[in-house]
Amino acid sequence: MRFKIKLRALTKNDIDLTLKWNNQDYIKQLYLGHPFPINREMEEQWYGKILTSNFPTTIFGIELINDKKLIGITALKGINLVNRNAEFAIYIGDKEQRRKGYAFEATVLTLKFGFYDLGLNRMFLKVLENNTSAIRLYEKCKLSKEGILRKAVFKKNEFHNEIIMSILKEEFEDQYESYEL
Repeated sequence: MRFKIKLRALTKNDIDLTLKWNNQDYIKQLYLGHPFPINREMEEQWYGKILTSNFPTTIFGIELINDKKLIGITALKGINLVNRNAEFAIYIGDKEQRRKGYAFEATVLTLKFGFYDLGLNRMFLKVLENNTSAIRLYEKCKLSKEGILRKAVFKKNEFHNEIIMSILKEEFEDQYESYEL
């Protein structure tokens, strides 16, 4: 598989872009865990944490290889090196770059990093039940549904179910052994 994206560390130069993305209604409704607007000081404080440590959270920028444009982020959160697991998250912040296969590539590359570079055995995620495009992506990447957290998220004056999905290292290897990763 020839990838069109690469994962890279975020830098302070990315702050204006990620601040813009994190204030998009689409991102706040489907991804962020809170409904509040984010100001520059909050974004800078978050950057202060992620730029100086990769543990227990690792954040990657998703960059197009052909023009070095940042289009989104992935994360491994709560990295547990004893139990060898972490929580995965992703979003494509650039609206023009959605539905082009970049999220699939970034998911595969982040899972690869977790399994082979960190030695993890299991990665999981939580996704809102109404985020059907994300669920299709995760199913395409061979994550399995493990269960539902009933009415676990409150957004727009309603409670929503969250689905837990995961993939094990052996499942990843079975799926992607023929890929040139």
